[in-house]
Amino acid sequence: MAGMDNQYGKFLIFTLHDSLYALDLSQVAEVSDPPELWPIPLAPAYYSGVFSFHGDIVAAIRLSLFLGLDEISEPGKMIVLRQEAASLAFLVDSVFRIVSEEDVSFTPTPDNAYSARSLIFFDRKATQLDLERVVYRAGIDMQKSRLDSKMAL
Repeated sequence: MAGMDNQYGKFLIFTLHDSLYALDLSQVAEVSDPPELWPIPLAPAYYSGVFSFHGDIVAAIRLSLFLGLDEISEPGKMIVLRQEAASLAFLVDSVFRIVSEEDVSFTPTPDNAYSARSLIFFDRKATQLDLERVVYRAGIDMQKSRLDSKMAL
């Protein structure tokens, strides 16, 4: 019976404003309260800072700002990604739940640069983020921000 738990994928469902978002749970290392962050000079505005995570330096971004949403409250939770995905953590409003793929149906997502698909579960809908695109854009924005500041000198 224990092996059946691994038969299906799982998704971490979290909130930004009043909307639900999802990440594949296999991409998540840990969920915690936001720690003290140290600023990152010359970083885009949505980068909140860095922190030490088990000896590694990880950058934290406010996912709502990254996605172009208004910042309405202080983030309540932090989702740390697995090192294989990126040295990033997402600051989010709250973590809603974990759902198993067996409890989810998938639909195409509206045309959004950072959405992979929509998940429908228990009469709820969450937008699954395309983590590769989010990580790529965050990296490009950081490089551009640093290049722009060098050119301004």
